[in-house]
Amino acid sequence: MTKHHIFSDGHLKVHPRTKGCFEVTILLTNGFSLLSLASVTDVLGAVSLGNSKNQVRVRLLSVDGQAVQARSHGHVLPDERLDFTGSVGGNLSGSDAVVVCSGQKLNTQEGKAALKVVRWCRRASVPVCLMGAAVRVAAETGQMTKGTDHWSRIPSNSESMPHVEFSNSIFVEDGNLVTCCGELGAMDFALHWVSTCISPYIAGQIRNHLLVTSARSADRAQTCTVSDAYKGAPKPLQIAISTMLESLENLEEPLAMDNVAHNVGLSVRQIERLFSRHLSTSPVKFYRAKQFERARNLIEDTNMSVTEIALACGFSSFSAFGRGFRKQFGLSPARLRSVQQPLT
Repeated sequence: MTKHHIFSDGHLKVHPRTKGCFEVTILLTNGFSLLSLASVTDVLGAVSLGNSKNQVRVRLLSVDGQAVQARSHGHVLPDERLDFTGSVGGNLSGSDAVVVCSGQKLNTQEGKAALKVVRWCRRASVPVCLMGAAVRVAAETGQMTKGTDHWSRIPSNSESMPHVEFSNSIFVEDGNLVTCCGELGAMDFALHWVSTCISPYIAGQIRNHLLVTSARSADRAQTCTVSDAYKGAPKPLQIAISTMLESLENLEEPLAMDNVAHNVGLSVRQIERLFSRHLSTSPVKFYRAKQFERARNLIEDTNMSVTEIALACGFSSFSAFGRGFRKQFGLSPARLRSVQQPLT
């Protein structure tokens, strides 16, 4: 077992609290994903590349101070145990951000600890990011109103916790509480934190260093198949969604609801009821949202002009595309393109 002290400059020493020196605390619980952990720490560990004025110290905690077993059966020995004694916030005080990287399940002790961390961060207005079962703990105890989780758990979460709006996003911000889908999605969260709290330019440098072509924005849908994303939905609805997305990929044949209904073997009205009941939207609105999602992906990931993207996503009217895009994402296509950091 290896004890991990992860600092941005590679030295095993404690940096003084000065401007440009940040501290991120990560609580690990049994069954956590090593990929999620590395996705965060490798981003933070690269902050000082080319800029020694900015450094991030990362501390690893466990509930009892003992080694924590990852999902892949490896063990990580933390720097110390979670401790709320002493000063307000205990050894969380002084943190610029806290991450709870948990497994798919939490035992009673871990669940109580995770909830205590969330409550303290909420009161102290310290950004806190949750992955794994910690998301469900926060949802069940009323600490959040919206969030995300790994796509495989979203249908059951939505069913069991209808008071929380779960979305199939990489990460979701609910005030200072962020929920993340985990795995490589944790890297997108970490890059977002660096861009927001330190510098967009440094975040771009880190992407270059880690060979990441682009950072996925918070509301980018998690990567998975249609059947997986809507696994909890009735089969006819899954077929309807697949048909619609195939139409989006083949714009020479525009979407026709009669064709969708024919493929499913139901009437158009029955299709509309399925969308309303299970997705709280209409087929037309669902399809339009997917068009804009595709457009946003192209804006973030390609050098295509905004006009080319509008046409590629099935919009014949550029002005209608711009209005709809702004309504869905809160900024224009040109503005989104301008805030993307070039990979230089």
